Amino acid sequence: MVKVLSQIIVLYAFHSKPEVIDIALYKLKYLKKMNPDIIFIPFFGVRQTIYFPTLIGLKYSPAKILNLTFLRIRSVYKLSYEINRRLDPICRNTEIKLVQKTVKNLGINYLYCDYTPLGYFNQDIAILNWFSTEGEKFDFDYLIFFEWDMFATKPIKHLYSKYTSYDAGFVRFEEATPSWYWYNKPPGARKALLNWLRDNKLKIKLYRGLFVGHIISRKVLERLKGISLPYGFCEMRWPSIIAGIGYKCVRLDFPMVKFGKPIRKAEVIANKELGLFHPVYEKFEV
Repeated sequence: MVKVLSQIIVLYAFHSKPEVIDIALYKLKYLKKMNPDIIFIPFFGVRQTIYFPTLIGLKYSPAKILNLTFLRIRSVYKLSYEINRRLDPICRNTEIKLVQKTVKNLGINYLYCDYTPLGYFNQDIAILNWFSTEGEKFDFDYLIFFEWDMFATKPIKHLYSKYTSYDAGFVRFEEATPSWYWYNKPPGARKALLNWLRDNKLKIKLYRGLFVGHIISRKVLERLKGISLPYGFCEMRWPSIIAGIGYKCVRLDFPMVKFGKPIRKAEVIANKELGLFHPVYEKFEV
């Protein structure tokens, strides 16, 4: 049993492209130095490349949508998970060993390898997989999902402490409307989520929020552990289900966390008082 006393724990997610690993580990070192009292969990492999029906990671969105549509079939999803779980440690052995060695040099003796099919769409399921298999061993009140292309100019507790009176918080948390790109994507996901909320007698209202940088309480994870979530996209499914159960959610005030063109070093420095930035691909410190 791992017993770690920490109010906040950070899942630090990154995937297997060599250039991503290099930047991710550089930023992790920087974050650890800025936040010596925070527990960071390297969360490796969120974006999987082996899944059905194509079995390979295809570049274009229609292929991803096709794969996600097939993954709504529970038997296909479970088979895809097993393929990833068995093959990834072999196919990515070099990367995993490199990451293990590097994080150990940073004083982190723990690495979680995730095998969730199409993790880009299913990061909420990936978090629940981690919590169910490993995360319960850690003693924490709140979890923050930090991605490798985020950049902080202030300590984590300084940025998030004011949100710990809520059960969950998301950047751009708001009601999902038809103008949102993901409102009706992937095909059938919206209907599946609405049916799931109705079948579970929960509040039937759809919300959206950026997954990157969100905060969630342990009690929410305890409540959702072991539940089979409906087919869909995590940026609608996660906030809709959490709010639907009745948990108190908040909109996080991080204006420089957004989806779009990369934020350059000069822009980060000019706006460093805002504290949190995304996406940032350069290697630097401030």
